[in-house]
Amino acid sequence: MSSCVLRVSGSTAKVRRFLSESKLEPVRVYWKGEPRLPASRGNVQESGFNIQLSDAEGILKQAQGAVRFAKKHRATLSLIPELGFRTVVIDFGLHDLATEDRPWPSYSIPAQAVRLAADLGATIELSFYGPP
Repeated sequence: MSSCVLRVSGSTAKVRRFLSESKLEPVRVYWKGEPRLPASRGNVQESGFNIQLSDAEGILKQAQGAVRFAKKHRATLSLIPELGFRTVVIDFGLHDLATEDRPWPSYSIPAQAVRLAADLGATIELSFYGPP
């Protein structure tokens, strides 16, 4: 699935506070102790939520969409570093562009997206899926 998602996790109290003070609609909210899917993987270890930042294809368009989203919701997103969540990740979902002729393609992350991650105290993750 190609999209850019902000994944945030930490204490249940911090997640509850963020959700109560935010008008953003997470695409997923999970709570410590609930069963993880698939069930054989145990229980969720800490509470958290995911917010879709962009549903565009490709890292450049996803980064542009994520930065636009962040500018629009700056006040709400500023709660994330303020609350001090344990884990904050901006995950770019990408199609693997490797080919036989070019087995190691490179993927550039625009400076604005790197600044956004720094402002949120987030790491950047690239999740690769099969070819489009």
